[in-house]
Amino acid sequence: MKNLRLLLILLLAFTLFSTVDTKAQGKSKKKHKSEKKAGGPPPWAPAHGYRAKTRYVYFKDYPVYYDNDRGVYISMSGKNWSISAKLPDILKGVDLLAAPKIDLDFSGDEPQKSYDKHREEYPGKKKD
Repeated sequence: MKNLRLLLILLLAFTLFSTVDTKAQGKSKKKHKSEKKAGGPPPWAPAHGYRAKTRYVYFKDYPVYYDNDRGVYISMSGKNWSISAKLPDILKGVDLLAAPKIDLDFSGDEPQKSYDKHREEYPGKKKD
């Protein structure tokens, strides 16, 4: 009887410990989102060592700015400027790592108001 009781206790203990989901092996059932972390570099930034030295990046071939502080794009849509966290349509399909960019030395909240000056100072490729 004592052997049977000991066997049942051992069997029960083995069953309990073998079904517990431990994270000691590093296995987690959580699914992680692959979205940009708040405050992290933009998706097109180089993989290693990206440090924003300026607040705005100007894509000189396109009427687009990127605000490093807010993580948003400022782009011309028709005759108006729009602000969005999503990549503007004009940049879809563009290799943003290779696209010519200028780190603007601009203090203010609306670089688009100086777009004509930036376009003249940093000419992009000629449009046909």
